Amino acid sequence: AIELNLYTGPEKMDSGSDNLERQHINTVKDVKAAVSIPVSVKLSPFYTNPLKLISEMDKAGADGFVLFNRLFQPDIDIQSEKHTFPYSLSHSEDMRLPMRFAGFLHGNVKASICTSSAIFNGEDIVKMLLAGSDCVQVVSTLYLNQIEVIGSMLADIEKWMDSKGYTSLNGVRGKLSRNNS
Repeated sequence: AIELNLYTGPEKMDSGSDNLERQHINTVKDVKAAVSIPVSVKLSPFYTNPLKLISEMDKAGADGFVLFNRLFQPDIDIQSEKHTFPYSLSHSEDMRLPMRFAGFLHGNVKASICTSSAIFNGEDIVKMLLAGSDCVQVVSTLYLNQIEVIGSMLADIEKWMDSKGYTSLNGVRGKLSRNNS
């Protein structure tokens, strides 16, 4: 599969959102026409209406969406008077926005929904699945806790599912999405 990481930071005051979003939709169409493997689109939340954009990209053939890209933002070191690019990992409260959008999108687009940002443990994964995610991406927790954290995340999910009587993730996915609550 291919993950298209689409992000364009506004740099000009005369560039409108419609033009930028149309360029992104056309990129999805062009890539889908050029390859025969699945294409997922990773987006930032900084669009006028991310739900509409995702709907249009879904119609253009995107196979999946990753919500949302964590952008590296520059800082300024006032002592050296230079730009710096600090390594900024996610924080637990960062998960709410992708969780919310997964809940809105579940059952309303054909494409698969993947959430990212601030997923540190099995409980966080369960929340994303209940909202409507098909899968999750984890990064910050791997940097902080190394690869071994994956085993404990899976154990947490299994323990929770057993305690609730779930035998499959299909019964969990989207249970608390907008369409189901």
